[in-house]
Amino acid sequence: RQSYNLTPADLYNLSAKFTEDEKETQFRSYLINISWALSMDASIKELTATKICVTSQGTVRHFECVRCSYTEKFRSQTTAGNQRWQFHYTGFPVEPVTNYYIHAYNLPPANIYEDSSSKTLFLISPGCNDHVMKYSKSCIEEGKFNICIL
Repeated sequence: RQSYNLTPADLYNLSAKFTEDEKETQFRSYLINISWALSMDASIKELTATKICVTSQGTVRHFECVRCSYTEKFRSQTTAGNQRWQFHYTGFPVEPVTNYYIHAYNLPPANIYEDSSSKTLFLISPGCNDHVMKYSKSCIEEGKFNICIL
C-alpha cells in the first residue's frame, strides 16, 4: 500500500487483433497482438510499466497478466519524430470460439481513493471454419478438421 505523489495518466490508446503465429510447427495458430500508445503529458516521467491482463472464456476460463517494464525513464512526451510513444506485445495464445477481455493500465497505479485509469477491450476468436484456426491443434484434436503430414 505505497502512496505516490504523482501517477501516470491513462493509456492514450489500446487496440488488439489476432495475428498468425510465425513459428514453424505442424500446427498453425493465432496470438493476440496488443498495441498501446502513451498519453503526451508530463506524467509520462512517472511511468515505470504497463500491465496487461487477459481473461479468456471459452471451453476453459483462463486469466493471465504480463508486465511490460520500461527500462529507462521517458525524457520527453514524444519520440524523436514527435510521435506518441507506441508499444505492442504479442504472446497471448488464441483458442477457437473464445471471448477475450483485455485490460491494461499504467504503473505505478493510482493511490487508494483516487481515480484508477485503465482501458478495456473485448475480442471473440474465430471458430474452426477460419482459414488459420482450422489448422490449429485444438480444432484438429476435436476432429473438426484433419490434416495429412508428410
